Amino acid sequence: MVLKTKEQAKANLENSISYIPSRYAEGVRAADWATPAGSDQAEKNFASGISAAVAAKSRQAAIKKTPNTLWQTNAAELGGAVIGTRIAASLDKWATNWGPKYDRVSSVVRSLPPHVQDWRANINQRLVKTVAAWKGESA
Repeated sequence: MVLKTKEQAKANLENSISYIPSRYAEGVRAADWATPAGSDQAEKNFASGISAAVAAKSRQAAIKKTPNTLWQTNAAELGGAVIGTRIAASLDKWATNWGPKYDRVSSVVRSLPPHVQDWRANINQRLVKTVAAWKGESA
């Protein structure tokens, strides 16, 4: 068996950049994610995996292997480069999902009675109503 050199393998990977994105998008459009992911078996697998990860403390171990400076660098360089475009791309979804809730809460807040000196009364007459509005319930 003849193996490619690391340089050849890297060159092949680099050359794949021209066609991999379209193949990936094509595969995503053909896939059915929701049916298998929403099954009872998938839920059992998820619960089992989470339980095993918690018992093994694998999350904590992975965090301990990653220096804080590496996380900071990656978050700043990778996250910083895309955060603005991702926010811009999600504005319509944000307005659809969050806008009605915000309108409901704003309406409740405008109708709240004034603050009084009794903190319990403020909680019952103001805070409870505000939190209920955020949750979509009536106080």
